[in-house]
Amino acid sequence: MKATFRIIYKVVGFILLFFLLGTLFVYIETVVIEENIESFVDESGILQNKYEKSLIPIIASSIISYFVIFHIPWFRKKED
Repeated sequence: MKATFRIIYKVVGFILLFFLLGTLFVYIETVVIEENIESFVDESGILQNKYEKSLIPIIASSIISYFVIFHIPWFRKKED
């Protein structure tokens, strides 16, 4: 039973941390890129940018989340 709760805790923790870090990294990437890229309004009146977002923030978020959740010993067995 304890092992099941640990697995559920780790999976939920990974997913939450992945989304939070991913959102933060994508926001930082957008802010950094938009300051250096020129925007324009196309024929439909929608503001367009001349860049495509990369997958680097998503990959970094997944790697960091994996190491934080699965490699840091949150649950240690108590020694008698």
